Amino acid sequence: MPWLDWESLMPMKYVMLRLDGGELLPLLFPEFMQHSHMAQSVPAIVVSAGHVHLEDGKIIARGASSSLDVLSREEDTGIIQAYFDGQNVIQQEL
Repeated sequence: MPWLDWESLMPMKYVMLRLDGGELLPLLFPEFMQHSHMAQSVPAIVVSAGHVHLEDGKIIARGASSSLDVLSREEDTGIIQAYFDGQNVIQQEL
């Protein structure tokens, strides 16, 4: 990810949404915003939510959202990473 300087970014949160067709769409946003506000902005079902950070040069999604009462999922990291790797194909939930 040479175009993205993670060191200078503010902490981020995410919400993983399932669209009407079953596709998964991660929304990343600044930490000062609430998960519930972002989830309400898109007509979709919340699958998971948490925080995104960099660990040993890799994107890691973990944690939970108290405002949505949902946890992050192990597969969220890979889905989010695929978007940043240019594989921005919307993924289907299994």
